[in-house]
Amino acid sequence: MNDVGTAIPPATDAVAGLWRELAEPLRGFLRARTRTEADAEDLLQEVFVRIQKRLPALREPAKLQGWVYRIARNAVTDHYRSRRDHAVLDFEPGDPDTVDLEGRDAVDLTPTLRRFVATLPPEYREPLVRHEFQGEPLAEVAAALGLSLTATKSRVRRARLQLREMLDACCRFEFDRRGRVIEAVPKKTCEC
Repeated sequence: MNDVGTAIPPATDAVAGLWRELAEPLRGFLRARTRTEADAEDLLQEVFVRIQKRLPALREPAKLQGWVYRIARNAVTDHYRSRRDHAVLDFEPGDPDTVDLEGRDAVDLTPTLRRFVATLPPEYREPLVRHEFQGEPLAEVAAALGLSLTATKSRVRRARLQLREMLDACCRFEFDRRGRVIEAVPKKTCEC
């Protein structure tokens, strides 16, 4: 019996051999897709429980490796789905310091981002807001501000770096594999 009270079939020599053969490659695969070693280890255990439960249903043993990695990918997806906060960033239309995330799920960093963007120097803030938050192509931003394309790219990059530094000083973040924030924990020195 496992911790949720369901019976797990006893390990067979085939399952034990599969564990020995796939444990290290799967550990590396999972570690590359998770934020911590502990998450990777937890997922590795989950993957092998799923394999053990579903092995009798495997129709094409020749495709075992692909089947195992599909189970691992699904376990990673389930891991992030179960931890995701479903708050949506809510920006007011017409506010030049806003972004439209088209309803994607994310941690609500709106107040903090607004405050941090407002503190950026104007020469960095305006190109960043126009490009990142209003969706203007960099060439249009450069033309509107009377800057070269290279200068505009540089200013947007510097603005991003400054925001990143402010956010890193404020909170500890956890990201999914696509780089989206799935958890934000304020540090003791932050008032966000």
